[in-house]
Amino acid sequence: MCSCSKLDLLERMSILNVLVVGRKGVGKSTFIDIHTNDDGTYNDMSISTVDGMEYKVKYFEYEENNKEQYKHKDLILCCFAVNDVDSYNKLDQEYVQECKEDGRNTPMLAVGTMCDLRDDPDREDMVSIQQGIDMACKVGATAYLECSTTSNFNLDELQEEIVKVILADRETQKNKTSNFSFGIVKFLLGR
Repeated sequence: MCSCSKLDLLERMSILNVLVVGRKGVGKSTFIDIHTNDDGTYNDMSISTVDGMEYKVKYFEYEENNKEQYKHKDLILCCFAVNDVDSYNKLDQEYVQECKEDGRNTPMLAVGTMCDLRDDPDREDMVSIQQGIDMACKVGATAYLECSTTSNFNLDELQEEIVKVILADRETQKNKTSNFSFGIVKFLLGR
């Protein structure tokens, strides 16, 4: 018999919904494709194993002028390309306020994409790691990570961090509810 509680099993089987925001060309689609097409077919969901347990992660790419897209999302990935200072500046100017207003308390991660291009000796206009950390603090993100879909750098770590942030947020939300209301739900479910 499993030593997990029924609530743990339900949480693991549920789908973790992630909205990916940022300007066109920062690598959002490529990130989603890499995490969902391991077998070469299109699928908007991936399986992530964290601490020995599997979780389903479903990605949604940002759609302009669609306030409904924030409903039922567990996390918002705020993306910019480290080789595109304009995408960094526009993230805060164009997306973050909307995310905060319409995403209401949805946790966010700041993600610098295309970090494999940081070492390009012909470029001096890169977003620094410190600027990425500053952006994460400014937008209220729980962390800042960099990744590269070209070199597969940090992709698994980012996927794991996504799951951990969502699970931590769920735990926080669960602890905010009173035992009395949980008892009612438990009673109504006959458990």
